[in-house]
Amino acid sequence: MENVNKKILLLSTGDINGAYEAIYKLGCFFIEQNHTLSMLVKYKTRNDRFIVQYLNESKTKKKKTIIERIFIKIKNRIVYKSRFKLKQVYFDEKYFFISKDETIVNTSAEQIIKQIGFIPEFIFTGMTSGFMNSTDLLNLQKITKAQVYNITVDMNHFTGGCHYAWDCEGYIKGCNEECPAIIGSNDRNIAKINFETKLKNAQEGDFKVIGMSNWTVKQAQNSKIYKTQDFIPNFNSMIDTKLFNAKNKDIAKRIFDFDNSKFYIMAGSQNASDPRKGFLYFIEALKILEEKLTTEQKNKIVILAVSRNVPKEFESLQFIKQKLDYITDYRLLVLLYQAINLFVNSSIEDSGPMMVSEAMSCGTPVVGFDMGIVNNMVINNFNGYKAILKDSKDLAFGIKTILELSTEDYKAYSQNAVKQVQVYSSFETLKDINILK
Repeated sequence: MENVNKKILLLSTGDINGAYEAIYKLGCFFIEQNHTLSMLVKYKTRNDRFIVQYLNESKTKKKKTIIERIFIKIKNRIVYKSRFKLKQVYFDEKYFFISKDETIVNTSAEQIIKQIGFIPEFIFTGMTSGFMNSTDLLNLQKITKAQVYNITVDMNHFTGGCHYAWDCEGYIKGCNEECPAIIGSNDRNIAKINFETKLKNAQEGDFKVIGMSNWTVKQAQNSKIYKTQDFIPNFNSMIDTKLFNAKNKDIAKRIFDFDNSKFYIMAGSQNASDPRKGFLYFIEALKILEEKLTTEQKNKIVILAVSRNVPKEFESLQFIKQKLDYITDYRLLVLLYQAINLFVNSSIEDSGPMMVSEAMSCGTPVVGFDMGIVNNMVINNFNGYKAILKDSKDLAFGIKTILELSTEDYKAYSQNAVKQVQVYSSFETLKDINILK
């Protein structure tokens, strides 16, 4: 990337955990490159000075005229009632359909410029559900003339409202009244209206999209909204290797009072009970291993589940196991990655997760389904094992493969995991992706 100072605005609903974390990391990278930056959020949690919490105009001194306020209230009330108030609309939770109206105005472009104190040349958006939509983004682009980049922390930027499409091809053909995410007969056209609005706004504002893995790049290339984009960059999780590294791997087990003779397998997410995280496949794989491993091998294994919620089936496993609460402290998380022997990612519908690249950066091999970031970061017989999607037997085979590596081979896998991140997923890699031009 160019070293010339650029004015950059990042947009995200929050600033911590999951999809929000990706945008925060991008902010840290741009700050490191000495660019002028603001990250505008609806909910501010971190203390970083570059993060700005959006304030509604009603909370500032500048007021719209009475006529303007009345017009906006009437317009929003009519749209809202016609779609969601008079008729109850139900959604299939697995699609995470929370972006329900792309036509309504949620924020003031003028107010945003006033708050951040500069006119951005580049705007990057992540997950902005409940905060801003494509109409808000177009309004902001019109007054700034900035180049807009939508980052695929999930699929929402090119769907009719869902964040994960599963087997639906609406994002490819154009969403319509047959949307599988909408349950029942009420308002079957929500996805269609949203999709058409996003398409129009993206074309009018010349929005571009950025992938967070090869997986999401392919999805964007197939999408109706972004299929004409000449080149779709891949930010590939964006790992700060100054923080996520293997420097303390030799002492990390002692910090957690882990037994050096044990083999620690970790799996985790904010909510392991979420179907798309595939935790039940992981549990099934472990039950398969219970039948295949020797007593000595089974006694060697310790399963660590890091999540706020874990399926009840986890308790039925015969292995030594421990549940840890989801970790938000980077320093502690890095040490935990270094202390474990294997990270398992069982996601079956995911744009990431970043935990895969984070674990690898800390010298920990990864076994996971061929999905999301695993698709292009995990390589068989090199740094882990890429299992057939939704195949618990193959996932079990991958875990057993790493478990049975010799000390010398395991060391090679560990070193290769670090190299893979350094070459394809680090801040250093981002410098070579010249999008600020």
